[in-house]
This record gives sequence, C-alpha cells and structure tokens, in this order.
Amino acid sequence: MVSAFERFFDDAAIFPPGNAPLDVAVKAHLDRASTADARYVGPFVCDEARLPALADLLTEPLDVVVVGQPSVACDRGTGERVGAREWQGSLIRVVSTEGPVGSTAVEKAWGSGFEVPDGSILKLRCGGDYVPTVCELTEAIRFCVDHAQPFKLTAGLHAAIATEHAHGFVNIMAAVVAAMNGKDPAPVLMAWADEIDMSTVGESRRLFRSIGTCDIDGPLTDLRVLGLIP
Repeated sequence: MVSAFERFFDDAAIFPPGNAPLDVAVKAHLDRASTADARYVGPFVCDEARLPALADLLTEPLDVVVVGQPSVACDRGTGERVGAREWQGSLIRVVSTEGPVGSTAVEKAWGSGFEVPDGSILKLRCGGDYVPTVCELTEAIRFCVDHAQPFKLTAGLHAAIATEHAHGFVNIMAAVVAAMNGKDPAPVLMAWADEIDMSTVGESRRLFRSIGTCDIDGPLTDLRVLGLIP
C-alpha cells in the first residue's frame, strides 16, 4: 500500500532553523536512504550557490531540488559559469527547481496572489519571518482546490498537528480534503488530532505534493505517535 506520506518530506536540513553543515546533512540523507524511513523522504534541497560544494561531497547519485533563480550561474571552480541544468549528468540529479517564474515550483509571497504559470507548482511559506493566518492559509487551499493547482509548503511545518503558534501539516492535509469535499477547511486547520479523519488525509496528495523541512525525524515521530506510519 502506498503511504499517504510517500516522499512527502523534502530534506531541507541545510536551511534555517536547522542550518546543518552541508557534509553532515548529506551524510544523514544518504544514511537514511538505507532505512525503512527512506520511503517518506523526498529530494535533498540545496541552494544553487552550494552546488559545487555538494558535488565535491558526492560519491553516489543524489536527487536534488535546487533553490534559486534557474538562470543564475554557478562557479564549478574552473571559472566556468553554469546554471542548475548543467549539473544534469553528474552525481547531482536536478529533479526540480524552486524560485521565481521559470522554476518547477514558483514561490509566492503572502498577499501576492496564488497564480503561477501552467504546469508549475505553487510554493508557499508557513513559517520563518511570517506565519500565515488561518484565513490566509484557508484562502490558499481553496484557490488550489478550485483551480486544481498543485502546491508545496515549506518552513514552520515541524509538527503534524497544529499548535497555538504553528500550523500542522496533517491539519493542512485534512483541510485540503475538506475543501475537495466542498467543506470549510478553516476549522480543520485548527482541529485537534481526535477531530481529524486520519483515514482520508492521503487524498490531499493529489494537490499537496510535499513540504520542505529541516527536520525529518521530528515529523516522522509525530506520525508514529498518531499511528499514521509504522
């Protein structure tokens, strides 16, 4: 059976607030690939500036999401200036890019609308410098459901269930399902675990593609406590 959380957690360990050193983060990612938890982990997320250092660390292929302007050049150390696509064919396998228009996932600031080019994934932040309100997140969910718009979330989603100060990624999954069924997603975003129909959250993955997180173990622990993964 395919898990509702299959490749749901993109590994953003090198980004705040985790800020893991690149070599430590890469080792942890590759070590996890040989465990049962590998099925839940998506690509390694790296900014374009650190691609040369990442390439130097690799001894085996690695799926990578590149964050930044796809046309911005990188210095391989040879004086050559190249874009993210130039890493294809090396041990770095660029599976997608995230940033402005022209990326696989187009990041939008809250208040700037949710429209992205056809075929793109909408990327929104749920933490960091700004935590969206329940109303803002509800509006985003409704837009994505109404327009069949795939989306990814990042930042601030370290817990499965919402707290007073942070959104919960399982709440968001359940809220997407509620919207798909013509219901108001807002109450679900604030619901306790025992108020959520956990059996249907996987339906959200048709649109809710992944979250970027600097911590993989914490979310997986939460899911185990909830009985959602073995």
